[in-house]
Amino acid sequence: MIKPTFAERVAQLETSDKAPTRLDLKLLANLGPESVYIFWEQWRTFSLERRRHIMRLLAEMAEEQIQLDYRPVFRACLADQDPEIRVLAIEGLWEDDHEQMMDRLIQMIHDPAGEVRAAALLSLARFAYRAEIGELAASACERLHAALLAAANDETQPLEVRRRAIEALGYFATSHAAQDAIGRAYHAEDILMRESAVLAMGRSMLPTWMPYIKRELQSPSPALRYEAARAVGEFGEDGRDLLPLLLPLVEEEDTEIALAAIWALGQVGGPDARRILQRLSRSRDETRAQAAQDALAELDFDTL
Repeated sequence: MIKPTFAERVAQLETSDKAPTRLDLKLLANLGPESVYIFWEQWRTFSLERRRHIMRLLAEMAEEQIQLDYRPVFRACLADQDPEIRVLAIEGLWEDDHEQMMDRLIQMIHDPAGEVRAAALLSLARFAYRAEIGELAASACERLHAALLAAANDETQPLEVRRRAIEALGYFATSHAAQDAIGRAYHAEDILMRESAVLAMGRSMLPTWMPYIKRELQSPSPALRYEAARAVGEFGEDGRDLLPLLLPLVEEEDTEIALAAIWALGQVGGPDARRILQRLSRSRDETRAQAAQDALAELDFDTL
């Protein structure tokens, strides 16, 4: 029996009556350049429904089976005609920290679809973090900084795009232009933009933002309280002055807020935080107890 070629096996992902399974899709792992070309030639003939099904499965598998590298397929699919597939491709490339990937994402800020632009900016935040810790070349930092500022200040962009740019700019703590943009975002009428501004304040870790974070820990908006709690954690030990306002949030009925506050306690540390975490680790609420145990483990690790 003649063994089918790689091209024939890829084609079967479309021609089969049954939708491909995870086992079928292992065929697409660890592809070299020639195989990627063959894949792409076949892929463009697939139906939209089949392409979306395959990409959703690959996105799940990329997180669960790290020994299998689907990044070559995801890179190819950045050029797919369907916006949902382009978004899934961006999300699947979360581990790709190469400068070329950064530049490709910067190009995608101008994608025709707003949801793709927003996904590109979310992904660019990890490069902004690398810029903060000195892992990006100066020229790459400049390109990224300029692209994020342009997106944040472009009033023609959808809100979702501009707010994701603001969030990434939070890592540029020494940039007056970036911090000014965050300040303007905080004073915007739209609460979603304000949420992104508080997130960015936490990432910047600048003392100048402390009064704003303090205010939002008591906000009537659950989403703003959540972001403020996370922001306190980003400040680490410098956030201890806000502990009196952070502590009540661990008792919130809203589990997401409580978990954010518990995580923040593990980052801030100190005797008061440890005492509260020890109490919470014995809670009957398994989710909060586990979060407290994880936060205590973080504290213990930091003291080693």
